Amino acid sequence: MAMTAFIRGVAVAALASAGCLAMPATLVAEQIPLPVEVVTTRTVAPERSYRLTGTIEALESYPAGFRDGGRVISVAVDVGDVLHEGDEIARVDPARIEAGLRSAEASLDAAEAALDQAEQAQTRARSLLERGSGTRAELDQARESFLTARATRDQAAAQLDTARRAVEDTVLTATHDGIVTERSAEAGQVVGAGQPIVTLASLEGREAVFLTPDDPRLADALGSDVVVRLLEGTTRTVVPVTEVSPVVTQTGTVTAKAAITGEAARRFTIGEPVVGELRLKDTPVVSLPWTALTSAAGQSAVWILPEGRDRVQLVPVEISAFTRDQVEIASGLEDGVQVVTAGSHALYPDRRVVVLEDAQ
Repeated sequence: MAMTAFIRGVAVAALASAGCLAMPATLVAEQIPLPVEVVTTRTVAPERSYRLTGTIEALESYPAGFRDGGRVISVAVDVGDVLHEGDEIARVDPARIEAGLRSAEASLDAAEAALDQAEQAQTRARSLLERGSGTRAELDQARESFLTARATRDQAAAQLDTARRAVEDTVLTATHDGIVTERSAEAGQVVGAGQPIVTLASLEGREAVFLTPDDPRLADALGSDVVVRLLEGTTRTVVPVTEVSPVVTQTGTVTAKAAITGEAARRFTIGEPVVGELRLKDTPVVSLPWTALTSAAGQSAVWILPEGRDRVQLVPVEISAFTRDQVEIASGLEDGVQVVTAGSHALYPDRRVVVLEDAQ
């Protein structure tokens, strides 16, 4: 219904402007064909270019902190230092921990002495019972005392192991090779258990982290190749986009990341500014010269010449974008359709036309 009204309105307007309303239908049909130029439509997916700015960060990083906390007495590293597994990072005051170790050692000594006495008492009670000088009740009591002493000794040994580990934990060391990217504590500071002292980044990989204005098309960037190059210098590499954050920041930007691994990662230093060049396929469109575009009844439209016919039809179209000399049609046209690009100003529905040979 809407299409019929659209074409009827166009027909009336065109006939009126051409002075044809008063012409008999037989004369209209016998008009000399109007020469026109046409193009054959072809759907293409245009590319959109994006220029991203960001920095190089570690592909993997982890915070390093003391298991039990305490007062920091030294920090042996600074930002930028490269560490290997086992290298010292920092120390906390061991006085309280060492006192706990001495107490645990004393407790174990006492527990072992008590266990020896209980074992001797059990042996003596068994011997007396065998000679008829003791009772079963005395042996049972001696055995119960022995089992209690052994459990106490085992508990004291476990507490000593814990105390020894606590002393070892007063020295914080690197568990993996890495580079210090952040220092979060200083000597004299009291830190809690697990509180980060430094942040270490892996030496094996890098990651380009970009902040870019929000664009719905960026959701399709995941897995697409991005050219990453230093802002200053010639170092460059091509890597896939590994993450596009769905969260938009308060400044209207989104975060995109691209992992850099292998030999390429060694050419980039953490903290260096980089530029990313990304090209994405856009929604498929039909590109036409702007001369093909007309309008009627408030809608964009084009004149088409159906295959095997010599009379034009007007079809509405939806425009997605304008370029310098082209208009991109998002819907309304299929591939292989002939669209009038020159001479459309003199057309109306069912107007006879002839295609110029040079324009086909």
